[in-house]
Amino acid sequence: MKRIQYLRQLFDAILAEAEANSAFAERLSAALTDPGRARPAARSGRRKAGVIDPFALYSQGELRLREALVALDVEQLKDIVAEHGMDLSKLAMKWKTPDRLVDMIMTTVRNRSQKGDAFR
Repeated sequence: MKRIQYLRQLFDAILAEAEANSAFAERLSAALTDPGRARPAARSGRRKAGVIDPFALYSQGELRLREALVALDVEQLKDIVAEHGMDLSKLAMKWKTPDRLVDMIMTTVRNRSQKGDAFR
């Protein structure tokens, strides 16, 4: 029974504040009618999928991969880096020049593709 009394006090306090404060009443109304508008949308923290598969292009030759990478903008390059987990330190996501990103992708793809060659 005490819980019901606490809830009644809570709602009475909310109603009293809504009657006294029109801005609070508006926010409360927005929250009750459209919860998505009452607060900002949550960020997923995820980037788009890369527009190319650098490993598939590398298998056609380094030059083919470099040509494809040079044609992309910075955000598309960052999408590739993120998709393939190429930037564990998260530093490349701050880079603004495509040349740095292209070089990093080329090096990472080359290293990962050649991993284990000593055992062949």
